[in-house]
Amino acid sequence: MTDNLLKLKIITIFSFIFLYSCNQETIVYSEIENPDGTIGSFTLPLSENKVFQDLPSLGSSPRLYFGSVKESDNLFSLIEMTLFSGNLPPIGLSDMLADSVQIDSALVFFQTADTLNSASDLSLYSIVSSEGDVFSSDSTNFYNLNQYIDYESNSLFLSSISLSDIAPDSTGFDTLKFMFKENDLSNLKTYFFDTENYPARTFMLKADENLDESFTVQSHDSGNSPKMKVWYKIFEDEEVVTDTFATFFSTKDISLFNPPSIENNEKSLITLNSASGLKSILKYNLSNVDELSRNKLIIDANIMLDVENSNLNDNDNFYVIVSTLQDSVSNWNYSSFFDSESQEDYSINSNFLVSSKIENNKLVIPIRTFLQAYKNGLFENRELILYSSASNSPFDKVSLNFNSIEVTYVEP
Repeated sequence: MTDNLLKLKIITIFSFIFLYSCNQETIVYSEIENPDGTIGSFTLPLSENKVFQDLPSLGSSPRLYFGSVKESDNLFSLIEMTLFSGNLPPIGLSDMLADSVQIDSALVFFQTADTLNSASDLSLYSIVSSEGDVFSSDSTNFYNLNQYIDYESNSLFLSSISLSDIAPDSTGFDTLKFMFKENDLSNLKTYFFDTENYPARTFMLKADENLDESFTVQSHDSGNSPKMKVWYKIFEDEEVVTDTFATFFSTKDISLFNPPSIENNEKSLITLNSASGLKSILKYNLSNVDELSRNKLIIDANIMLDVENSNLNDNDNFYVIVSTLQDSVSNWNYSSFFDSESQEDYSINSNFLVSSKIENNKLVIPIRTFLQAYKNGLFENRELILYSSASNSPFDKVSLNFNSIEVTYVEP
């Protein structure tokens, strides 16, 4: 009986101690009085920085752009179509011109998720060139247009539609239709279907110059890409043997736009803009990190930047991607992709890749992981590259100022 009572007291005392210990608050390093120098901090000053111009990008959104927005003018879009239809048996564009084929009508159509009520028109042209491949969806841009044909001089007007009362239906899209019947078919047949004389098979889509807002249509990379449907009949001995249609699909497309100009003062800040290809590189003096003993751990480090100027609206979200570089930078002067002699290859090291959002005109970039990995010898280069996220509007531009980095470390 006495033994059982003793065991019960021991269990009760143990349980009390266990429950009491579980209710203790987590120790926060910053709240330690630090009498023995357990917690320390230092500053990392900026040693080098540069702005450079990479290839312009419209981001990850699968859309073609029209209109003028935030100092950017969308000039026109180019859409290359397939040579053969997607139907079985396939039929080629030039096959439509055979004597035994009668084209009844054709429909070139695009889909948009935007809502628009504008007095502007959207016009469709055919590129009339003797060249078969007139643009690159990866590299054609405003800055190197002189390396390609003059698209506007080598285009022929086909049709136009109004951009009034554009509104998505229950599917989430509205369809923009360029319909060709009877006499309207003549130019389409002559200057688009005749791929022997005009092998480009490329449409140019262009909005009026007075469209002062952004408007988009779905591109080749979306699930609602541009298409052309052709209804036709095939005759044998003056009798109709086939009455059907063929659908041609886009193979690639691109929007060409005049991006915002690059000001001289923007080259001395941290300037980011996808449409003009502006990115920035920072290099901090990490000598204080090099001097940390092996057992010291970095527990907090952030790059804190203030927005100097931007074209962001109140409801715009702007995310900045930060990564380390594979190789060191040798040229810290401003450079551009079309000056091949001064441009370097700034390949990122994806072992450190973070995204931070500008909030209240401030950008906070956590780099504790990078500094600790650098201290442990996992990174050799000190350069960090900053660029606009693909999720941002490509026409958003932000310039940020420079600040030092405050680093906090602990010695366990």
